[in-house]
Amino acid sequence: MEESKSIPEDNNSIESSPDMEKKTKKEENKKTFNEFLETATKQESNEVENNSVLKAEESETKKISLFRRVLNDGFDGISSNPNYKMLALLIILLINLSLFFVIGNIGKAFLRKAGIM
Repeated sequence: MEESKSIPEDNNSIESSPDMEKKTKKEENKKTFNEFLETATKQESNEVENNSVLKAEESETKKISLFRRVLNDGFDGISSNPNYKMLALLIILLINLSLFFVIGNIGKAFLRKAGIM
């Protein structure tokens, strides 16, 4: 009878070992899945940081570009001081006025030589 008692105990231990193996496999699967999730979130956060760094660099290059400054701030986009902008406009107007007089005088001289005026 003692042998019969020992046999079921051995059966119980055999049955418990597959259950233990299943539990350990489940735990290992959970650990690997959690590790996978952690690495995926780290990669996503790194990608977001990289994207924000790239956007910041792009915005800096746009600010540095002289063409962009002229488009955004006007012809005198180099300075933000309104007095300098007014001075630049005054200089542009004087250049236009002087060109107008020079071209007008050339036109008058041409018409006089042609005998029309």
